[in-house]
Amino acid sequence: MTRRILFLPLAALVVFAAYLGLQYGQVPSETEIINRYAAAYLASAPDGAQPTDCAATPHPQESIRMVITCNHPSGLITTYFVGPRGEALPEPQGPSA
Repeated sequence: MTRRILFLPLAALVVFAAYLGLQYGQVPSETEIINRYAAAYLASAPDGAQPTDCAATPHPQESIRMVITCNHPSGLITTYFVGPRGEALPEPQGPSA
């Protein structure tokens, strides 16, 4: 067995780690984010909730990518604040800049 064959598992591991890094580094699209939060809304909302109850608007702060508001037919309003990479953020406190 030559020495090159001994390094093939290491090379495969490096290629796999690079692939995972590229996949993890991709920013989700607005549609993917809205669908994710609409699914979370459907899981927690009362009966009669629809995915079309949710709409997204951009936020003026750079630290908040968008605000997703879901209006249930019963009047219940659920709001999600989304960060630049699609992560959930707490509701901002104080006046918005």
